Amino acid sequence: MSHYAEQAEHGTSSPTYRLPATAATSASTAFVGGVLAAGLGLGAFSMVVLAMWITSPYPDSGPGGALRIAADLWLAAHGAALVRTETLAGPAAPLALTPMLCALVPCTLLYRAARHALEPPEDMPPETPGPPPRAAFTAMAGGYLLVALAAVAYAWSSPVRPDALSTLLQLPLVTGAFVGAGVWTAAGRPGLPAPPFVRRAVPGRLRGWFTKAHLAGVVRAAAITTAVLLGGGLLLVGGTLALHAGAAQEAFVQLAPRWSGRVALALASAALLPNAAIWAAAYGLGPGFTVGGGSLVAPLNPTPDRPLLPRFPLLAALPSPGEAGPLVLAAAAALAAAAGIALARSAVPRRAAPRAGYGLVAATATLGALLCGAVMTVLAYVSSGAIGNGTLASFGPLCWHTGAAAAAWSGAIGVPGALMVRWRRGAAQDEPLRDEEGEPVPVLKGWRRVGWLLDLAVEPAPAPVPPAAPEPEPEPEPAKPRRGWWRSLLGWFGFRAPGEAKPVPTADEDVVYEPETLPLISTRHVRPAGEASVPTRTEPEDEEERRRRWAELKDSGGGLMPDFPPEGQ
Repeated sequence: MSHYAEQAEHGTSSPTYRLPATAATSASTAFVGGVLAAGLGLGAFSMVVLAMWITSPYPDSGPGGALRIAADLWLAAHGAALVRTETLAGPAAPLALTPMLCALVPCTLLYRAARHALEPPEDMPPETPGPPPRAAFTAMAGGYLLVALAAVAYAWSSPVRPDALSTLLQLPLVTGAFVGAGVWTAAGRPGLPAPPFVRRAVPGRLRGWFTKAHLAGVVRAAAITTAVLLGGGLLLVGGTLALHAGAAQEAFVQLAPRWSGRVALALASAALLPNAAIWAAAYGLGPGFTVGGGSLVAPLNPTPDRPLLPRFPLLAALPSPGEAGPLVLAAAAALAAAAGIALARSAVPRRAAPRAGYGLVAATATLGALLCGAVMTVLAYVSSGAIGNGTLASFGPLCWHTGAAAAAWSGAIGVPGALMVRWRRGAAQDEPLRDEEGEPVPVLKGWRRVGWLLDLAVEPAPAPVPPAAPEPEPEPEPAKPRRGWWRSLLGWFGFRAPGEAKPVPTADEDVVYEPETLPLISTRHVRPAGEASVPTRTEPEDEEERRRRWAELKDSGGGLMPDFPPEGQ
């Protein structure tokens, strides 16, 4: 009995001893995933920088210096500020402007790696549970930050080194944000419980509104509105660059006379193009941006003069000093209106228009505007920074002003517009209107519906005529089996080809056997219905008739028939 008890005890406790080993293996896999994500990002930047170093005719340093520049760019893509220790003026100059296109590389790698952090190792069965979300988050973030610490130590001796305080704050923040987003997505996007102070301050009925479906609608509306703002800003940058193409080309040629330098300058301009789109969006919303100490570029802020700026192709897109012209003001107004219209249309899902109430639509549009303002605040903060001392210490949009303007413009236009869109879409999908006598009235759209509601003489739209049902097509006749020429020839001679089914007479057909063919193979002839039939031998014949027929058969046999008549015939 003790043996069975000991065996049962070991059997129940065996999974308990295996689980920590599996979890440790999965956590180590997540740690390696973080290391690989950091290594891939560093490798991508190193390949580009080494290619520029190889093609440069007069490189300033060896491959070690090029690799240190690659590490600096990788750290700057995370938002870490850099410091230039060797300057003409003497003191160190900060470089805190984050190239937004470069930031796309490490952030994407982090998110993609974190989405696979909860999967079991490859050498484990598929049904093996992966690591817990907290363990996976800690392991992957630790592996990534370990490589980042090595990159900081390697680039510290470079003339352009990372700033200690900024690196200490920005690297863990960016790493934790994108690893957390990836792990949360891998876990199925679970809901987060409300903090205790929120439960005490917010009524339960209001907290019940924040369901997963409602929050998904808010995020969708904010994402579409933000995308419209950034797309409109990119169009503004492209339009102004097209108008000042000569100045941009002149700056391009002066900065890089050789083709290798022009390629590097083109890559730098492309890396800063998202920054320019955010600045243009801030300009269209009203707050504008600064290009040096005391110089605010905004549509309603005429600036008589600006500080002397470095010659860079993207800076040629700056509007001319002074008051903005009618075309610039119209472009800025169009950008703000486009953001409000996008919020209004995205806050009302087309399929759920009849079920979504006006209160739900207004709340979705309001929260979407606030979330769009928060996102624009973060983007404006990341896209700005110092590129020098003195005049260039303040460069980029004002983050709080930009976010507030984005929320105000999109909310002021989007909330009433969302209610109008809800009314229009609900009118197209609700029950038909009825007059005083109870008869259905055709659905009226636009101003016709408004006139009908106000009891004005409005010609109703013609009722749609349902399309006539198509006539049924006649069923095709069954195809007759094709017979070869030799089968037809055999049938004409009265033979049946091998493999051919023997025909069966129907009720309307009579089978007649010709007397002269009885000694040979009988030939079957089918007579159509309605034709006179030949009497068959259905009744017994007398002796005289049988003898007469036998004599006829004997004569037709050519002397081959026997002389005696067969018995019983």
